[in-house]
Amino acid sequence: MYQLARFTAFAAAVIGVTGCGKNDAPAYANVSGTVTYNGKPLDKGQITFTTDGRPPTMTDIADGKFSGQAMIGSNKIQVAAYRKAAKERNIPDSAKLQYKAYQSMNKGGGGGAAPSDASDPTMEDYIPLDWGRESKQVRVVEAGSKNEFQFDIKGK
Repeated sequence: MYQLARFTAFAAAVIGVTGCGKNDAPAYANVSGTVTYNGKPLDKGQITFTTDGRPPTMTDIADGKFSGQAMIGSNKIQVAAYRKAAKERNIPDSAKLQYKAYQSMNKGGGGGAAPSDASDPTMEDYIPLDWGRESKQVRVVEAGSKNEFQFDIKGK
């Protein structure tokens, strides 16, 4: 009986120190859906799901569809899509040089990471700010749910 009491006390101490297997890793769920711009499927872009205090998750949009994962809970939604700008953005000369260096490194699979359209001074994000950097769009991602979303963006 004395050994059973010692074992119980030891087990309680170990559980108290290590916890009950609680995992602080964020929980993710599958998300999918469609994105239209002025009534037509968005050809190419990115959609970002962000929860407070955690890194965002980004998924590509192709032919108006996306499929990926996002953290369970309330997520701020941001959409970005780029097209050739009518006028090249005014960026510092050092940034232009860096962009050209990335381009030359990546020619023929040269080993550098390809710069995104966001860093190309000839491209512009044409998604309205209320769906982009200043988005107030929020959707709830739920565990065990389909989490299918439809986003209809209106712009110029």
